[in-house]
Amino acid sequence: MITGGDLRQSRLDVGYKTFTISPWEDPAAEVIHFLRKIESKIGILPKRIRRFNLRMIQILYGLLNPSYLAYLYKRKSNDVLSRCESLANTICTRGIAAQTIILSRSSGGRVSSLIADQLGIKHVVCLGYPFKHPDHGDEPERYAHLAQLKTPMLIIQGVDDEYGGLEIEDKYVLSEKIAVSFLNTNHNFDISDAMAHEIVELIERVTGLSKKT
Repeated sequence: MITGGDLRQSRLDVGYKTFTISPWEDPAAEVIHFLRKIESKIGILPKRIRRFNLRMIQILYGLLNPSYLAYLYKRKSNDVLSRCESLANTICTRGIAAQTIILSRSSGGRVSSLIADQLGIKHVVCLGYPFKHPDHGDEPERYAHLAQLKTPMLIIQGVDDEYGGLEIEDKYVLSEKIAVSFLNTNHNFDISDAMAHEIVELIERVTGLSKKT
């Protein structure tokens, strides 16, 4: 399994104990994930505090690993095409496209779905697909390709997701290869451990993925 996006920054850490996973993006994901676990134990924090904590971790990590600063600069531009190329290169280097299940979150799902048909990916799973940006107008480039997607895809979406909630099935045209499952959460996937286990079981059931494979 290959991960795309900031999955480790969500609370689905149980998934990392269940599956054999190869991350492909944020080099600081492990540290950020640890930060999110600490924050979850503290309780509800204002968004600005969470954002400040994230920036501090990224700066400190960058000071220790200068190449990370270059990664952040490139990521800031949100260059979807370069991210598609990065993921495609990772998969092609391993030579396992037909056996690869991409587990992604948010924009990682957009990237994964854009290259899935071309590479012949086995399955794509996305937690919180970004159908829209809450501060922008309609952006068809985010979702138009999903109408023709031939790769099986599971989208696990929060009912209160500001990037697309319960309305997505009525508002957007999705391929018959796409299955959508809604959870009582938001785009940050602030979930309990019990819900995390439910997500893992759902992924196993839909993808046919066995544990430790």
